[in-house]
Amino acid sequence: MSTTAWRFRSTEGADQAVLRLRQLDSQDLINVQDVSVIRWPEYAKAPIAHEHVTDEGSAMSSLVSRMKHGRIDGSMLESIKQDMIPGTSAVVVLSTAAIIDTVGRAFRGQAMELMRSDLSVPEQDHLRAVFGEGQSMN
Repeated sequence: MSTTAWRFRSTEGADQAVLRLRQLDSQDLINVQDVSVIRWPEYAKAPIAHEHVTDEGSAMSSLVSRMKHGRIDGSMLESIKQDMIPGTSAVVVLSTAAIIDTVGRAFRGQAMELMRSDLSVPEQDHLRAVFGEGQSMN
């Protein structure tokens, strides 16, 4: 399993990414274990985290899902909040079995930046190349 955090230029960017990830997951192009969204609206004093946005259904199915799949580490969410700026959002994805080239193509044209990851440096470099350095927020 790998965890990656991506920042977007708008507070809606992460929501669009979650919808796209759900589509890719349904096509077996990535196995999404958990997703959290962090957004910092311009008017807010601090970023707001929405954890486990992929949980669906009853409390029982959510409990079974939690036992079956991993969860994003809360300390990672806190560290990402520290790097947020007003007017942006981030999506934190815990996933396996991603077909990186196909997933990268699905996100073409969306300005996003890899903020954090538990991947090796060469794996992070590969992600940045696939997702397009020209799309970064720098």
